[in-house]
Amino acid sequence: MKFYGITGVANRLMESYLRNRYQRVNINGHNNSNYYLSKWKEVQHGVPQGSVLGPLLFLIYINDLSKGVSDKSSPILFADDTSFIIANHNENEFQFKTNEIFNEINKWFHSNLLVLNYDKTYFLQFLTKTDNEINMQVSFDNRKIATAQSLKFLGLTIDTTLTWKHQVGELTSRLNKACYAIRSIKPFMSLDILRSTYFLYAHSIISLELYFGGIHLIVTTYLKVRKE
Repeated sequence: MKFYGITGVANRLMESYLRNRYQRVNINGHNNSNYYLSKWKEVQHGVPQGSVLGPLLFLIYINDLSKGVSDKSSPILFADDTSFIIANHNENEFQFKTNEIFNEINKWFHSNLLVLNYDKTYFLQFLTKTDNEINMQVSFDNRKIATAQSLKFLGLTIDTTLTWKHQVGELTSRLNKACYAIRSIKPFMSLDILRSTYFLYAHSIISLELYFGGIHLIVTTYLKVRKE
């Protein structure tokens, strides 16, 4: 924090907030007669879980994560969701660069006392309909990450060919549930309550898609809602 210009009283306040904190592990919960508690241990790293300042301090901590690979890729950091976009027309160079960047990322994690969660890390190739998928594995220290055909990215489900098929299917399912809820309560509720239910369950979904620029999705879902 001092490196980023937070000094003096503000720095000492944050130091006081982070130091001398202790935690322990509770197994089975207090309501269970067979629960177990570990010994109290001082927190040496990280931020208090569930705290208001936690996300801000986390962003400050990982702020330079992308610095080491920004010349080889296009990093996208949003809270604790980090992505690296890599592009190269040569297949061999693409494979080499991808694994090189992954190695650099893992070195940064090691230097900053963090561990990459391999179960939540994926490799996704973007392809046109005429491209063939490159058969490759991204790994570090003999540990491989899974290759995905589709994944969630900031609320959108994207796939390898950017067809939006998965996103449309998920959106349709959510709007169908919203329509069913409105139909179910329609005989018993006033128009004001039905309107509130619509804005709570349906309009919020549509507004989110509009925010991300999914105009083509909005047309489809809007017609379906009107029909229902």
